Amino acid sequence: MNRITLLMAVASVAFIATFAPLRLLAQDATPAPTPSDWMVYDDQAMHFHAPAGFVPVGQRQISLDNLKDDPTVVAGWIYPDKNHPRRLLIQQEFFDGDVNGFQAEYEGQMRNVFDSPLFKDKQHTSLRNGMPAIFEVMTTGSGFSVQKFYLLMWADGQRGVVVVLQTQIDDIDAPTARQLMSDATAVRYPSDQQ
Repeated sequence: MNRITLLMAVASVAFIATFAPLRLLAQDATPAPTPSDWMVYDDQAMHFHAPAGFVPVGQRQISLDNLKDDPTVVAGWIYPDKNHPRRLLIQQEFFDGDVNGFQAEYEGQMRNVFDSPLFKDKQHTSLRNGMPAIFEVMTTGSGFSVQKFYLLMWADGQRGVVVVLQTQIDDIDAPTARQLMSDATAVRYPSDQQ
């Protein structure tokens, strides 16, 4: 097994283990056709294209009936550079309010998962197609284990969706993170779809 393959395997396991509390359960998945492009995540109400340099870990679609009230990972990518480890993922959860309500709920959920997270730089923004969104930064950990999470979130009428970019504390800045997460569009979740 060559070094890059081993590094990717270890990073994948670490990626999944890091977010185990966020309900990465296979039985919740809805069978979906294999994506023609693993760098793209598409469903009835959103589109996201991961940036160049990232490697796909996996993805799945979860029907609205099976979506829980807690963040569930539906897609993930890693940046296989030992000097700049990064994880990119999409989380979804059942939520029928607006983006402001979802942002407050998501912060509360993260406070229950991580030890003393610090949220800052909350900005109202929009996705590429104009969908209202919020971008903010979460920092957690201490000493050499401090991690930074860049969060881009929106609510589509039936779900709260978050694109999360996890990095080391001094790896990238907020404008760079926003650029890496910029290829996202969303619409209201179709009311006739479950």
